[in-house]
Amino acid sequence: MSLFEFLMVLVSIIIGLGIAEILRGIARQIRCRDSVEYYWVHSVLIAIILIALLQQWWEIWGVQANSSWTFLELLLMLSGPIGLFLIAHLLFPQPIQDTNIRDYYYGAMRPIWWLGVITVTFATLFRPLVTGAALITVDNASSLLGFVGFIILGSSRNGKIHAILVPVLLVSILWDVLAITFEIS
Repeated sequence: MSLFEFLMVLVSIIIGLGIAEILRGIARQIRCRDSVEYYWVHSVLIAIILIALLQQWWEIWGVQANSSWTFLELLLMLSGPIGLFLIAHLLFPQPIQDTNIRDYYYGAMRPIWWLGVITVTFATLFRPLVTGAALITVDNASSLLGFVGFIILGSSRNGKIHAILVPVLLVSILWDVLAITFEIS
């Protein structure tokens, strides 16, 4: 087992737990579908976080050539997956039965946006700080949009802003995955 594979075990566990949180939340929503009032913007956010978790796992492969790692570099590598796991956990209300998801989205879930700002910041800085890669790249364009978008969403309770910006963030992350980092080698 290489050093990178050793580190990827921990990254994969955290990402796997985040994906499990999302799947568990979706399953609970399906189970309680008769008593849950859904909100489409929340559903789009769930898709964003699921894709972001997969993207983190996918893109971390790009640092496999690093021959040595410090503990601080490991913490930076884990910052994106840990932030996304926390967001995935907070996406769904407890208990979910008899819940209005729109009320939850604009109420108790609001800290998610600020956690998103922190997560995007550390995840974006990870590669430049660890490998010396450039910070300003096409690949980081969606991160910049996410950073600005999360600040706006964290500052606003305006449903129209959320209804526009959340789908834009989904398109942005899909563009990043499908056009920029579609293939790894």
